[in-house]
Amino acid sequence: MNKQKLFKGLMELVSDVGWSDFTLAALARNQEIEELELEKLFSDKVGLLQAFSEFIDEQILANLDPDILDPGISIRERLLEIMLVRFDVLAPYKDGVCELLKVTGKDPKMFVVAAKAIRISMRSSLEAAGVSTRGIRGNIKIKGLGAVFLFGMRTWSKEERSDITATTRILDDRLKWAESIAKSLGLVMENSGQDR
Repeated sequence: MNKQKLFKGLMELVSDVGWSDFTLAALARNQEIEELELEKLFSDKVGLLQAFSEFIDEQILANLDPDILDPGISIRERLLEIMLVRFDVLAPYKDGVCELLKVTGKDPKMFVVAAKAIRISMRSSLEAAGVSTRGIRGNIKIKGLGAVFLFGMRTWSKEERSDITATTRILDDRLKWAESIAKSLGLVMENSGQDR
């Protein structure tokens, strides 16, 4: 099964009919596959969303510049690059993602699902940048980067598809803010081998 095609169909349907009216049966028809085949892979439509989030994380890691961990690149610059790659990977699914954003703010269950997905994604992003996510300090960093991401997401959702200038600016500003807070708390963003 082509995951990229499947998730493109998922987000197109979510954009067209809304999350509440979206069904696995509709996606199966859209993809011209048996509904049973989808049900074997995904427990329900929330499970499908979780798989989509994992797919996005995989694509980000696959699209990162191999030199991202160059010692000459600061942690903040690494995280900015990773965030920009994330939004680039999300671009083909933007309409559906923006529709889900609207739902998440109103549906407690969806909020919990989204919060868990963001936590996993931010941990992956920090580790890709060479930042330790262990212990209480790691948990604070994950939450901080999650806040940065949400600021970026809010701006990105309002921008034209081909232009993320404002998103880049807000991410850079928020990362500087997070870096300042981290330093004030003694959470120096060193690599995972040195971080305390």
